[in-house]
Amino acid sequence: MTSPFFSVVIPTYNRESTLAETLASVAAQEFQDFECIVVDDGSTDGTVAIAQSFPFVRVICQQNSGPGVARNTGVNAAKGQYMAFLDSDDVWFPLTLSNYANVISQCKSPAFVTGKPQLFYQPEELSICVEHPVEFESFADYFSSGDEWRWFGVSSFVIRRDLFLQVGGFADGRINGEDADLAMRLGIAPGFVHVTSPTQFGYRVHEGNVTNDTTKSQAGLQLLLNGEGEGLYPGGHQRAGERARIIARHVRPFAISLAQSGRAWTAFRFYRAVLGEALQNHRWKFLLGLPLLAISGLMRRSLRAGRVSFGC
Repeated sequence: MTSPFFSVVIPTYNRESTLAETLASVAAQEFQDFECIVVDDGSTDGTVAIAQSFPFVRVICQQNSGPGVARNTGVNAAKGQYMAFLDSDDVWFPLTLSNYANVISQCKSPAFVTGKPQLFYQPEELSICVEHPVEFESFADYFSSGDEWRWFGVSSFVIRRDLFLQVGGFADGRINGEDADLAMRLGIAPGFVHVTSPTQFGYRVHEGNVTNDTTKSQAGLQLLLNGEGEGLYPGGHQRAGERARIIARHVRPFAISLAQSGRAWTAFRFYRAVLGEALQNHRWKFLLGLPLLAISGLMRRSLRAGRVSFGC
């Protein structure tokens, strides 16, 4: 039996409200040379039954271990040349896999491909997406692309299976940011391509988005900083500047959000972690602005807690 070109890997946990829509978008793909693996991470609702209702889906159930472990489970069971990841609250467009396959062919089997998202709250908002000629940026590797954001979440990831396994897959644990860590470990794998047009997936915005969990986001950023500090990312001293620039791009907005919410000491911890990169690249708005935001955030937090008295 010939192996499929793509293995679509979908981790899920208690997504009975969105999984059917996600799987319907996979079924609607114009490019049909794929297998689809749903890894249920210990759901307690009707998620498994929904996954099993789609005949083309292979369902694997595991104890709740987090999305990184679930994705790794799916890859270990997969047979495709490329792993195409999709979260169970997001959707693809009918030409998504076709576009990826064309780009992979044109760019001679790159290690890592990403696509551009369209954010949506309700499915009808996605109707504005129309077909466009495929446009993309091609780089020698992921580190070479670090001058700006090039991806948005795991649903944008398409990775050669052999290289995914070679770098060890996703980090374990219930954290946010395991995608950023994986991208860093793929940093010098040959060939990184970002599809800039058309949009390749719909990213559903809702209260249950895991990115809203500050504790998990903090743990994920610490994973990045530890990985760099412990020399776990490739490229050596020669690529240190590129790694620092990419990591700082993840850390800066989180440090700012912490400062704005009055969590000044934690904000300053992350501020110090990227201080060198900010100084080297003259990021004065961040360097000068975060301390002011932290002070303002602390004042607002104190006022809300009723600990400030202005007297007469």
